[in-house]
Amino acid sequence: MLDEYQEQQKKLYKILNNEIQTNKYSHAYLFETNGNPNTMLFVLAFVKSLLCPFKYTNNSKCVNCTICHKIDNNIYTDLKIIEPDGLWIKKEQLDSLQKEFSVKSVEGNKKIYIINQAEKLNVQASNSILKFLEEPEENIIAILITNNIYQMLSTIVSRCQVLSLESETSNLSLNLNIPSDKIKENLDVINDFVQYLETNELDTLLMTKKMWHDFYKERNDYLIGFELLLMYYKDVLNNKLDRKLQVFYEYESEINKVSEKNSFDKLIYKINKIISLKEYIKVNANQNLLLDKLIIELVGGEYNE
Repeated sequence: MLDEYQEQQKKLYKILNNEIQTNKYSHAYLFETNGNPNTMLFVLAFVKSLLCPFKYTNNSKCVNCTICHKIDNNIYTDLKIIEPDGLWIKKEQLDSLQKEFSVKSVEGNKKIYIINQAEKLNVQASNSILKFLEEPEENIIAILITNNIYQMLSTIVSRCQVLSLESETSNLSLNLNIPSDKIKENLDVINDFVQYLETNELDTLLMTKKMWHDFYKERNDYLIGFELLLMYYKDVLNNKLDRKLQVFYEYESEINKVSEKNSFDKLIYKINKIISLKEYIKVNANQNLLLDKLIIELVGGEYNE
């Protein structure tokens, strides 16, 4: 249960454990994954502790827990997990959820729903869940999980308790399939690339071979590069919001320089542009042209102050 993450997620563990023990939990949570592959496992551990009648946070305290067993087998009636149906989470899925949750709890005193990849709520679904969040019912808890909080409606985010999972550099080997002895080298390449780009702008087009292509050569390498670039700009945004850096914390002075050059809105624009163009790598787009397009978009593109 939750105690398993006491060391991995120290800050979140302290917050959530306190809410469980004091019975002062929020009606809506938004978990930002930060690329952590164990987010759903962490959320389910939190859910088990929320639903436990004894407020246990450790499996060893109970011998044969029916609630945990049902959750593990996805048969706990008062827990609903919603995931994208194809490319999007659709309004019909939210309508079904609201209908199911309109009746009294069957197995306990709480009903919980989890929306995974909440950034994929389509417009109609976003409006539907917003109404659900605006008028929270007693003992119904919403948990949203997102890989990209910046693609979500600000009105949804503002109605949730936002919690960001730790994404330590040591996890990059697992998350991105980077050999552990190559992590520092990858981080250096991305830092040097961004520093040059932010200073020299379009002149970076003349330096792509030396600063990118000589290091990221294969398609999978490109995916790693774009993912790290995304993490870099997220850390720049963390800096601007006075939040802890998640991945590039050893480059704080460089991160601060980029933060000073970019407004909040421009950083959001850049993050979303990287996410958008990263998808083209998966469909065999020309890698050289894709990087050129990225540089042009990040320097100016369609963004206006």
